[in-house]
Amino acid sequence: MGLVIAATTGWGQVTAEQPGTSGPKTDTTKIRIDQKLGAQVPLDAEFKDRTGKTVKFGDVLGKRPVLALLIFYKCQGVCSVEFEELTKIANQIPSQKVGKDFDVVVLSIDPTEGPDFAQGKFDQVFDFQPDLKGTEDGWHFLVGDLDNIHKVSNALGFYYTYDPKTDAINHPSGIMFLSPTGKVSSYIYGAKYIPNIVAQNLTKAAKNEVGEKAKEVFFGCIHIDPLTGRKSLVIERVLSILGGITVVVLLGSIIILSRRNRTKTG
Repeated sequence: MGLVIAATTGWGQVTAEQPGTSGPKTDTTKIRIDQKLGAQVPLDAEFKDRTGKTVKFGDVLGKRPVLALLIFYKCQGVCSVEFEELTKIANQIPSQKVGKDFDVVVLSIDPTEGPDFAQGKFDQVFDFQPDLKGTEDGWHFLVGDLDNIHKVSNALGFYYTYDPKTDAINHPSGIMFLSPTGKVSSYIYGAKYIPNIVAQNLTKAAKNEVGEKAKEVFFGCIHIDPLTGRKSLVIERVLSILGGITVVVLLGSIIILSRRNRTKTG
């Protein structure tokens, strides 16, 4: 099973792993998002788009702010949770429309994935949300080799692990906002995106402004399974919390009863 760095309800960082793989314990210090606000993303990093055309990262910038999502396309875990959430809210962002006011760039962090995977993910956008038809020009799905992927992911502060022997990937979750010139403007952690908050981040990015650091919120009772993406209660943690509450209540009751008995005998 993959790793979970922070068990969350959508905020915070979680990791996903290639389904069906296993291996040695992963160093979780290598899986994180460092918020590099104001950093410049390399415009010369080369990728292939869903049609197989070679493009530079700068080719998808320049017109509008960018919402960037780093996942791998065949992942069935938290990547799918992030991607489905993004497509779900894409048409709910106030006064912002994909392809008109901002672009979405989805970059595969798996160097073994080719344009066919990118095309398949592009098709899923409109399978999940048919009302997004007409926004096709605003969706960019990229694949590339590890060197070029790392050029962009490192500039974004998005650190993950990839084992070429097992094709296992462990990564954090979150979306990043870039200005039209490729400057890192802001971040949202996790796999839950609130339309109003996304709109605020896009507005700042459009103005080439740098936002405030995103806060990571930890919820110990919720677990996202990195293999299935399903959320579930962590029973042991819940029982621990309930046990603590029970002890406090019992102690409080004993103190109150003792005081009452003293009052009566007095």
